[in-house]
Amino acid sequence: MAGFHLRSILLCFMLAFAAHAHTHIRNIIIDGKALDREECIRPYESNFNFPVKGVNNRQLVCRTTSMSPSKTNTCDVKAGSTMVIEFHEEMERSSRAIEGKHYGPCLAYLSKMNSDGSPEGWFKIFEQGYDSSKKRWCIDDLNDNDGQLEITIPGDLQDGNYLLRGEIIALHLAEKRGGAEFYNNCVQLRITGGTGSASPELFQIPGIYKEDDPGIHFNLYDGYSSYNIPGPKLYVPGSTPANVSNKTTNPNEPVESSPVKNDPEDKDPEDKDPEDKGPEDNDPVTSPDTEGKSNKPVKSNCTRNRKRRLMRKRRNFNVRRTKKEL
Repeated sequence: MAGFHLRSILLCFMLAFAAHAHTHIRNIIIDGKALDREECIRPYESNFNFPVKGVNNRQLVCRTTSMSPSKTNTCDVKAGSTMVIEFHEEMERSSRAIEGKHYGPCLAYLSKMNSDGSPEGWFKIFEQGYDSSKKRWCIDDLNDNDGQLEITIPGDLQDGNYLLRGEIIALHLAEKRGGAEFYNNCVQLRITGGTGSASPELFQIPGIYKEDDPGIHFNLYDGYSSYNIPGPKLYVPGSTPANVSNKTTNPNEPVESSPVKNDPEDKDPEDKDPEDKGPEDNDPVTSPDTEGKSNKPVKSNCTRNRKRRLMRKRRNFNVRRTKKEL
């Protein structure tokens, strides 16, 4: 009986510790002004600071079941400006960002917002992982900075409504597949003043992470000197998507063709007729990649040579038969 009570006490202690080890985006700061808790942030669930588990979990989008834009105020932000998102364990702003041993990266994504409040497609605008020279994680800096994470809004965005998704990935249980903990929330923004030239590659969430990604399935306790931040590459304002060529593909563009090889049968000495050295044989085969002006099918030299060879053999045969008759 005593053993049962001891296990119960230990379980309660572990649950209490776990609850205090969680985190959420409590508030944001725009133009130096700290807004109220949950202002312009998608509505919290009852377990507001609990993690999302699993890379295919739908809660990985904004950690909420309410994606209606009408349930969240929209905050105005200028493109090119810097704003702050604040992570805290509890509802009180005085609480720390996250338990100090929950090492992992900090990330931020942006997406245009559809009329129904859903994201159009995400691109990464911030990432900070592990600094091997200082042996510090983003979590270390976050706790030192009272949970504040500075995010620069790209200056080349089109004006419109956006979702800013801030995220911490805690790796203290990530040595087991599926053990990573995701702490993410979405801020609803109206961004104006950008150049409008941005063309980032867009990604869907869930979909940016895999359970076996080295930055998701990671052992903090096995010794490490580096860390690969998961997800797509960081978007750099003014850049083009990495997997999209700047060259526009033209379906009518000529395709390189291999040179036509001569038929081995064309080496017959009797085929060396002086009359066969016309321009038709010496000129290269006309094809779209040399002329570029005609889409007519190209006839091979081999076909023409065979026809001429047959004609020459017939002519030579007739000449021989005539000589014999004489």
